[in-house]
Amino acid sequence: MNPTLPFVMTLILQLICGMATIGALRVHMQRSLVMPVALLVGMFLHTLAFFVCDLVHIPLSVQTLLICGLLIATVPHIWWKSVSQFYSQLLTKPTWTLTLYDVVTLGVVGYVAFIAVWASWYWPVTPFDAMAGIDLVAKQTVEEGTIVNRVFTDVSLAGQLSNQPFYAPFAMLLQVMYRMIGFLNGQIWVSIVSICLGWTIWILLRRLVHPFIADVLWVLYVLTPEMLGYSYIVQTDMLNAAYFSTAALLIWYAVANDQRQTLWLSTIFLAGACWSRSESILLVAIGVAASLVFIAKAWNWKTAISYSAITGLVCFLVFALWHLLFFNVYLPVHPSTSEQLIGFDVGRFANVVSETFTNVVATTGLWAGSFLIFASVFVINLAMKRSIKPLLPLVWIVCVFVGLWIVGTIFSAAIVEQTLRRGIFKVIPLLFVYVAGTELMQHASRRLTQWEAGRPS
Repeated sequence: MNPTLPFVMTLILQLICGMATIGALRVHMQRSLVMPVALLVGMFLHTLAFFVCDLVHIPLSVQTLLICGLLIATVPHIWWKSVSQFYSQLLTKPTWTLTLYDVVTLGVVGYVAFIAVWASWYWPVTPFDAMAGIDLVAKQTVEEGTIVNRVFTDVSLAGQLSNQPFYAPFAMLLQVMYRMIGFLNGQIWVSIVSICLGWTIWILLRRLVHPFIADVLWVLYVLTPEMLGYSYIVQTDMLNAAYFSTAALLIWYAVANDQRQTLWLSTIFLAGACWSRSESILLVAIGVAASLVFIAKAWNWKTAISYSAITGLVCFLVFALWHLLFFNVYLPVHPSTSEQLIGFDVGRFANVVSETFTNVVATTGLWAGSFLIFASVFVINLAMKRSIKPLLPLVWIVCVFVGLWIVGTIFSAAIVEQTLRRGIFKVIPLLFVYVAGTELMQHASRRLTQWEAGRPS
């Protein structure tokens, strides 16, 4: 089957769903930021609707996929008044013009994006976790029309599977959807998610600093070796990073710009993070708890408590939909999560923290200069400006590390050089946005703007 038409239809329906959802929430968002954020929202809600079809025993097929997409694109339009106002804002005349350094930057990043899309389309699925997990379930689901297929029930496969099918429903469902659409390897969704995340980071960087500085930071982010390597490989980590880091940045965006409605959009992204990796519910809980003071300071404690309660409930429901309902009612086999729990030990925790810095963070072959740039700017900003602001992105960076250290301590399967290394993907976008938001970079941005305005044309 030629995948072009169902692929284009799927993307359009997901984009409409995301835009209508943003409009229904009455979120005021920079137009250049709408498309990547809306597409990520639509992808998440589409997989949820697709999964519910399987729960009610509707056979999974391309027709089911497109009908689900049409449904999720239609439902937010119930709040037509808000949605129509949002659409009208999108149709206003563009005011942004490209500079020469923007053209060069877009050329470099566009070429990298082309490679990622080509690789995700052309290369087969290679990681063991995917071949013996996500992709294996997806292949059989396409054949049988249900997630509850012989991969889980065949006795000969017992003990041979990766544990990813049990904790990564989001990635598995996207793999099912794109294989059903007709892509031989299915995994083109990975590059789409990577592009959406990169696009979002670029626009946020440009809001914070001079476009030239933003472009330099963006190129450094895009060329971060480990992030780039996983921009076309079927794993859960890039997907999880996209939703988790976008949620953290949306919370900061909401607080910094006095946009309360954006908080509820971040709830959708936090739920998406929990839908992509099981341990994210712990990291979400830590991050949201740490954000309460900032939300209360921006508005009041009633807003902060309401946000935490609703976000906690939504994330738990998404988590429970798979881990409680699906596992206990539909799936004939169960993961051995309890066997992996080994309890908390202070000595082991200290060892995990030490190995994280020595074996992962300090490895420039993984992150190039990302952590070095962050540390240098942090220290110089503290020394010269007597400031560590912006605080909220910094808090989320700390929360991610603390959460990962706890996971690495209490789960035997969480290996520092593997699980925690890829978990750090969530931190990298926050590092670059934090750097751009520091007073040091703000000062450099103002000087550059003044120089640019004063030089002869």
